[in-house]
Amino acid sequence: MGDLSCEICFALFYQPVTTPCQHTFCAKCLQRSLDHSSQCPLCRQDLSGFTYFQDHPFNQTVLKIVLEAFPDVYAERGRLLDEEARIARLDTPIFVGQLSFPGMSVILHFFEPRYRLMLRRCLASPTPCFGMIMPSRSTSQSTSNDYGTMLEIRSVRMLADGRSLIETWGTHRFRIMERGTLDGYMLGRVERIDDFPRDLGDSEASLTAVLNDAESSSLASNPSSLRSGPQPPPPPENLRIASVFQRARQTVPNNEALMEFCRNFVDQLQAGAAPWVVQRLNNTYGPMPTDPSNFSFWMALVLPIDEIEKSKLLPIKSPRLRLRLVVYWIEQLKSNWWFTSGCIIC
Repeated sequence: MGDLSCEICFALFYQPVTTPCQHTFCAKCLQRSLDHSSQCPLCRQDLSGFTYFQDHPFNQTVLKIVLEAFPDVYAERGRLLDEEARIARLDTPIFVGQLSFPGMSVILHFFEPRYRLMLRRCLASPTPCFGMIMPSRSTSQSTSNDYGTMLEIRSVRMLADGRSLIETWGTHRFRIMERGTLDGYMLGRVERIDDFPRDLGDSEASLTAVLNDAESSSLASNPSSLRSGPQPPPPPENLRIASVFQRARQTVPNNEALMEFCRNFVDQLQAGAAPWVVQRLNNTYGPMPTDPSNFSFWMALVLPIDEIEKSKLLPIKSPRLRLRLVVYWIEQLKSNWWFTSGCIIC
């Protein structure tokens, strides 16, 4: 195979191109060499330049010999080059961990070797940050981890055994457009998600889309999914979530009224909870935000509902619609018999 090897990458020729000085290289290897110098990598003779070789035909004689002698090696070489090109487009390291939101602090514990490596690479970059998504629970919910939050690294505590405690802050949301793997951890090409410059308000189409999604979810079809852990037996009467849905459509309070409704609910949670729960609310999630953009995220974190339901806030670009969805969840919580009977936070 030595005579059929590129003198730049020292691997089997892939899409071989021969220069006027009769030296043969892989097409991509030669293009990379010409990015730095217009001379032949071997004899240093001046070549015609990058544009000449960009669409230059392959050396069909050499290519035919390679395909006949090493068809499997050539195919594998092509696969590796395609994967390398794809990985090069992925520039965002992604940690598969838990649900997070912008404007919230998150403390993480890295102990796996792949994430130790990812952390070192992040810290070596000009802007140390990485994305975090939830793990997929099943194939039917695979889209639940297409959305995540970018985390800015605020501080790192390296432990003696190599583990790390990382303090991060959520900066913005993103959607994964393409994903791959590098050294065991995920890389992604992501699209940033920001709120609309002007809120959509309560347009019928936008509100219907959000609430219909919530109504068709497991949260509506199985109200007990609002509460994690062992479930009590079903109530004697069938609760009608549809009536709550209709009330959510009919009432159109302003943002401040929606936020006040949520604040009252938090007060109710704290009043019915043990002191350690109140302390956890204050210490874990930080102070309650005052702006509508982050308020809905904070409320979702403290609600005793499933993480999959909370993650539905990530794609929504309207702060008002996020508030409406949070209020809708609270209405459903209040309609469940286990909540009204006094079991608020476990």
